[in-house]
Amino acid sequence: MDATAPPSVRVFYRTGWDKAVVHGSLAGAKWARNPPSPSRNLPPPLPPESRTRRGTHAHPLPVRSPPAPPDPVQAPGTPDRWLVADIPLPSPAAPPGVPLLEFVVADAGKGQWDKPAAGGNYRVDGPGTYSLRGGALRKVGGRPVMVVSDLDGTMVGDDAATAAFRSYWEDGGALRGGVLVYNTGRSLESFLELLKAKAPHMAVPDALILAVGTLVYLRNPSGGPPDSPAGWRQDRDWSATLDERWNLKVARDACYKALAQAGKDSMHFRPPEEQNDHKVTCGVADASASAAVATVNAELAAAGCAANVITSGHGGWKYMDVVPLRAGKLEALNHVRRHFGFSVASTVACGDSGNDILMLSGENLAIVVGNAQPDLRTWAQQRQASEPPLPSGKHRLLMATKKEALGILEGLEHFGFK
Repeated sequence: MDATAPPSVRVFYRTGWDKAVVHGSLAGAKWARNPPSPSRNLPPPLPPESRTRRGTHAHPLPVRSPPAPPDPVQAPGTPDRWLVADIPLPSPAAPPGVPLLEFVVADAGKGQWDKPAAGGNYRVDGPGTYSLRGGALRKVGGRPVMVVSDLDGTMVGDDAATAAFRSYWEDGGALRGGVLVYNTGRSLESFLELLKAKAPHMAVPDALILAVGTLVYLRNPSGGPPDSPAGWRQDRDWSATLDERWNLKVARDACYKALAQAGKDSMHFRPPEEQNDHKVTCGVADASASAAVATVNAELAAAGCAANVITSGHGGWKYMDVVPLRAGKLEALNHVRRHFGFSVASTVACGDSGNDILMLSGENLAIVVGNAQPDLRTWAQQRQASEPPLPSGKHRLLMATKKEALGILEGLEHFGFK
């Protein structure tokens, strides 16, 4: 919670109820009612899905008589989503012997009540964030973290590992105020297909960095579920940033010249869905890659177009992406990091291949998962040896021993976020 904000209690409640209310007494005062909202960070399974915007405050608590729950107490609904109630406090402490907050949760639609199995009511003795799930109320501690992860081979691959991360995120990381970002070379359409296919295992992110950092999307809960295009809105501020000294026609013409020199057997333009207003992507045979990059760079320089030419991939062919000078996985990461208000010390990038090097080489913390490709492992070993340790004595970059999403969890624990 924000240290400068007035004292409050935030209660995350895991439930299957359509409507729920918190009936509670603050510091022994009259009982009042607070309606939880769907949580921004913690979406229910797909579909449906809805979340509040960051910074949403709870409604004022209308005063009412203490509730008289039916006897016996009925069990809460099937726990399939998180609701959140933000309850402002008149003071950070209660009189001696009185809980700061005493409460129960009710299903407003069906008159059911959730109370401790041992009897009585739930009790909170201090400000902070709490989670209530399956009758267990616990305080949520730890620092919030922004996790910026590559998808294929890092977050996605082994479904069990992906699901383990989702469990950690929904039960811990997001409750602390964390933000999840996927930083991938996929298009929006390709990501949405993946999200649908991996819905039982995969955590829904708050933001997307796509197409080698040329596109940034933010969740748009009011527009639709996260597995539909309407559930995302493009960050136009980032797109405007990339326009500086960029010329799409010049970039495409430079690639056409390289193609003419290499020949169609050694170079081609990738399909339309892999191109956008700030990215031209070609496939180039390994033997022709260096010459193609040199030609494109020379043409860009001659036309005064500021751009980066990025190659990645293995197996005989490489991707060659021509993007604006300010584009890239690290630059987009820092843009999103600033948008959500995270420091580099609270931001962790995770990757498995050479095209993740840029976002792993910034000031932010970094995790190289255990199944990383040889080129990334070689770079990581050299980088780790050349960087001084952090004040904590740990290195900024961790080479995890576990694979894919389990390696992410290993790294988050190493850095103190789990």
